[in-house]
Amino acid sequence: MLKILPSTLFMRNLWQTVTVFIISISIFIIYVWSAQMTKYADDQLIEATLLADELRMTTNGLTRMARGYIVKGDPLYKQGFQKIIDIRDGLQPRPSGHHQTYWDLILPGEKNYFTKTSETVSLLELIRRIGITKAEFAKLAEAKTNADAMSRMEIEAMNIADSAQANRDKALFFLDSIEHHKAKVAVRDPIDDFYTMLNTRLSGVHNKAEMLSHYLLGVFALMALLSFFMLWRIYKTTYAILGTSVDNLHACIRDIGNGNFSTPIVVESGMEDSVAQWLSKMQIKLKELLLANERLKNLYSALSQCNNAIVRHKNEKELFSEICRIAVNFGGMKMAWIGMLDEENSQIKPVAFYGKGTDYLEGVAISTNPADPSSQGPSGRAFHDNNSYWCQDFVNDSLTLLWHERGREFGWGASAALPLVRNGVPVGVFNLYAENVGAFDEPSQKLLKEMAMDIGFALDTYASEAVRTKIKEQIEYMAHFDFLTGLPNRTQLQDRFAYTMNLAKRQNGYATIMFIDLDHFKEVNDSLGHSVGDILLVEIAKRLLSVLREEDTLSRMGGDEFTLLLPDTDYNGALQVAQKLLDIFDESFLIDKYELTLSVSIGIAIFPIDGADKETLFKNADSAMYRAKKEGRNRYCFFTEEMQQNSMRKLSLSNALRHALKRNELEVVYQPQISTGDGKIIGAEALLRWHHPELGSISPVEFISIAEENGMILSIGEWVLRTAVTQAKTWMQKGMPPRIMAVNISAVQFHHSNLQEVVMKILNEVGLSPEYLELELTEGMAMQNPKKAIEIMNNLYAEGIRMSIDDFGTGYSSLSYLKKFKIYKLKIDQSFIHDITTDPEDKAIVIAIIAMAKSLGLQTIAEGVETLEQLEHLREHGCDEIQGYYYSKPLSVEAFEIFSQKISILKDGSKQP
Repeated sequence: MLKILPSTLFMRNLWQTVTVFIISISIFIIYVWSAQMTKYADDQLIEATLLADELRMTTNGLTRMARGYIVKGDPLYKQGFQKIIDIRDGLQPRPSGHHQTYWDLILPGEKNYFTKTSETVSLLELIRRIGITKAEFAKLAEAKTNADAMSRMEIEAMNIADSAQANRDKALFFLDSIEHHKAKVAVRDPIDDFYTMLNTRLSGVHNKAEMLSHYLLGVFALMALLSFFMLWRIYKTTYAILGTSVDNLHACIRDIGNGNFSTPIVVESGMEDSVAQWLSKMQIKLKELLLANERLKNLYSALSQCNNAIVRHKNEKELFSEICRIAVNFGGMKMAWIGMLDEENSQIKPVAFYGKGTDYLEGVAISTNPADPSSQGPSGRAFHDNNSYWCQDFVNDSLTLLWHERGREFGWGASAALPLVRNGVPVGVFNLYAENVGAFDEPSQKLLKEMAMDIGFALDTYASEAVRTKIKEQIEYMAHFDFLTGLPNRTQLQDRFAYTMNLAKRQNGYATIMFIDLDHFKEVNDSLGHSVGDILLVEIAKRLLSVLREEDTLSRMGGDEFTLLLPDTDYNGALQVAQKLLDIFDESFLIDKYELTLSVSIGIAIFPIDGADKETLFKNADSAMYRAKKEGRNRYCFFTEEMQQNSMRKLSLSNALRHALKRNELEVVYQPQISTGDGKIIGAEALLRWHHPELGSISPVEFISIAEENGMILSIGEWVLRTAVTQAKTWMQKGMPPRIMAVNISAVQFHHSNLQEVVMKILNEVGLSPEYLELELTEGMAMQNPKKAIEIMNNLYAEGIRMSIDDFGTGYSSLSYLKKFKIYKLKIDQSFIHDITTDPEDKAIVIAIIAMAKSLGLQTIAEGVETLEQLEHLREHGCDEIQGYYYSKPLSVEAFEIFSQKISILKDGSKQP
């Protein structure tokens, strides 16, 4: 019997269902039509009855009007008579509203309910329009003719009544005569016949239509049931085709599309040729392909690692151990071991092994004699046949009968034995054990054979003059690759950079350079040693490579700096790579017993936007990297024109600063320091200013850091110290009161080994007593290395030099160290003074600093005092000294001397010079 395909059966059921649906719709349309016919018949009956009644009633109305006129002689009756005739004959518009009683008389003063319309049509024409039969219309036409004859008789009677009073009785008699009665009957009888004919006809039409409607309704109900049956049959056919529900099928397809093969697709019995069944088969095939692909990927990785190991190792023992470890860790094997020929005993003995199940190898020896039973396993056959042997089902293969129990214990599904050849002669066997049955398919066999050949090549190399060639290759490799991480070195990077740039120029494309610098890597080397640091660099290189493309070049430039070259990469691509590089450092590194967490700062420059040559791109990427570090590290930063401008200005300032001293461009100004107690000047702070003839006035905030970077800070700092000390001595010689000269020192000066020597030399040469010199260092500078800072301060203190902490409150001082510092004054940072009168938090901080200083026996000075209110707050809470624009800005020597002479401040500080 010919089997009908599910798709054919589905289409046949679908067309049958559509046919039934069309028939059902047609029946429903006929049913609606029959219902409309019934309604039409009813409407026609009502309308015809109303018009026939109107003919009857107008006839009666005419009679009433005529009688009323004859009896009363009122012309209104005669006018009403004529109005009824004119309306009925279509000579006047038909009234709307109560048109069925337009034959009634409306006396003067009565409300007229009738409104005229624009329609002027005779009653007989209205009757014709309703669509009655000719016979029916003839009856009403006959009634109308007789009604007109009757109206003429009534007109004649009214005319008789007009001649004389005696004639009115005659006219009334005429209306009551037998002739008038017969005329009325002549109108009534055709109308009654019309009623009978109309009712008979329309009742038949109505009954037939109603019967047809009932019949069609029944048929429609049956067709509806048939439609439900057909839909149910389509559902069953669809279910048979799909093999499961649509939701379940969608879930299965979604899982396959997402690469989720963990949940197998279960197919119901009898659904073997369904979509679900084929999806299940496809899932199994895809899973097998993925497993095969994963195996190949692992084996490719193992092959690559094997080749690297061959390059690195110089003897068989190291190489074989590494090869076994690579086969397990990278190749995905359960266990691997290498047996080499013991020529003395004619046995193959294990010399290296790795993985699960190596215990059984202890004492194992395989004879090389084919007649010996121990040589008939996979390893023995591979050796004496010089051919690879593949056991795809380890626990069921007869050749591995002796090892079935171990195979089940250790989970071996398949094994491979490959001969190792030196100079064309088998000298050992490379044995591998995989978890899955059938794991060694043709591509896997090819890769493993290639691995065995590479090992054989290494054996040849170790045993021949080719060793020297290999050494040369290794030297060549070392010339182009970093010895620690295996990454391309600077030379290799330059070659690849030149190639990438040429390609980008020809294609009008992009390329990206990234400078990657490890944050605080020096701390690892300093605390844990360079060996841990080296291992960490290797692991970092691996992580970096894991997120890069094959065509990308990662180079180690030395130390903890890496350079990344990304061909064909624009801004968006660089953005994605940079974020990936940051993300891989979220997870800490496990090095030996240490868990280390690092971050990186990345600078990015894009060709040709940020430069068209190597020097420019590298310089700009380096600038961007330093900007990333400056902005807080653990971030990436793209090079911008603003960096270029800053870099150029920084370079310009750095060059100009080297000549500033010789050209007398530097100046020291002095800001008075005032006692809050008596308003007297108790000292001055020496502040450095730079006036360049072309660049103008340059802020110390900008050029001091440059001086620290280019090494000029020592000579400039010494010049400032000498100038300030000399000026203090000069003022004393002029008779001015002795005052303390406060001089800021930089971090470079503070940590320089000869600071004490330089300071004392200047004091001695100028002849100023050390007690009049105050050295200011910032809070952060003191806390960088508190123990070292204490030692330096103690030495200066021992010489009689005063020490103070500048910008106090902005750093992270430890009270335990603060009490050990040999200082006498804390300078409260101006950021707290600015809003001291309005910000409760700033006020509380200042009060706390003053209170703490007093408890430690220290003086306090507030900088940045600009208003009387600030002064009063500070005085109220016991601040000892102030400096700021409220009294004076930093002054030249001459201006300071004038200020010193003119100052006269009251106790409350309300009067200024």
